[in-house]
Amino acid sequence: MKSLSLACLVGAILVSLSSIGSAFPTLYTDSSSFITDNSAVLLEDFEAVIPKDTALLSFASNGVTYTGAQATSPNVWVASAGYTNFGVPVTMSSVLTSDGNEDFTMDLSANPTTAVGFDVYLNGLGAVTTQWYGNGSNLLVTVVDARDSGVVRFLGLTADEPIYSIRWTAFGGETINTGLDNVYVGTIIPAPGAILLCALGSGMVGWLRRRRTL
Repeated sequence: MKSLSLACLVGAILVSLSSIGSAFPTLYTDSSSFITDNSAVLLEDFEAVIPKDTALLSFASNGVTYTGAQATSPNVWVASAGYTNFGVPVTMSSVLTSDGNEDFTMDLSANPTTAVGFDVYLNGLGAVTTQWYGNGSNLLVTVVDARDSGVVRFLGLTADEPIYSIRWTAFGGETINTGLDNVYVGTIIPAPGAILLCALGSGMVGWLRRRRTL
């Protein structure tokens, strides 16, 4: 089985998908474009989740189950607004994170969709890796997000088959927290000559696509 890699560096890079095929995922770093292109709606903002500021093995909300995946003391944690130990000066809303280095999964198998996006909190210490799975634990794509911290960023992805789960794994989360907020879901609206837009400030977002054997 072969793999295909592509990196989006500083600036805006447009890559035509017409020569690659519709099977290649589309990555978004702008929430407005993601919402417009995919008729996406806000599924979860974590404000109504109770309890907050508590280590939980897992919890379910709005049809999605969030589960800690750490090797020891697996947990997920919904941090209320006002934290100062994320990669931003202070959090302004509830954030999904973990106690310790972040490693958790989002199970969307009850209502899988071809488009998922969310706000991301990065810590500037290293990359956050997200693995996006289809049905039957089929790895669709791995996204390595090493953009600078300091502001809330966005990460969204569309695929040609439903996304069933996502795993979030951080580097240095035990020192400065990473996390996500405002989960959007939608469906792809096909359009001729679709493009992959990677508009990044600093750093890079890279991904590896496992290609099917022909």
